[in-house]
Amino acid sequence: MAPVVQAVSEELSSQVDFYNVDVKIQEEMAQKFEVQGLPTLVLLKNGKEIDRLVGLAKEEEIKIFANQ
Repeated sequence: MAPVVQAVSEELSSQVDFYNVDVKIQEEMAQKFEVQGLPTLVLLKNGKEIDRLVGLAKEEEIKIFANQ
């Protein structure tokens, strides 16, 4: 899914910031956001979680998710 997220990230770069977190290395971050399944996308606005997408998703689904 990484290439799809990368493509969406580039397309929406002026609207949304994307960050990749390796949960094996940054376990504290995974715990903070209660990541239980991979892949997980967490949408934050003003520092607060407003939505979450768990599992594989198509490019269009990720665009809709990110544009909330």
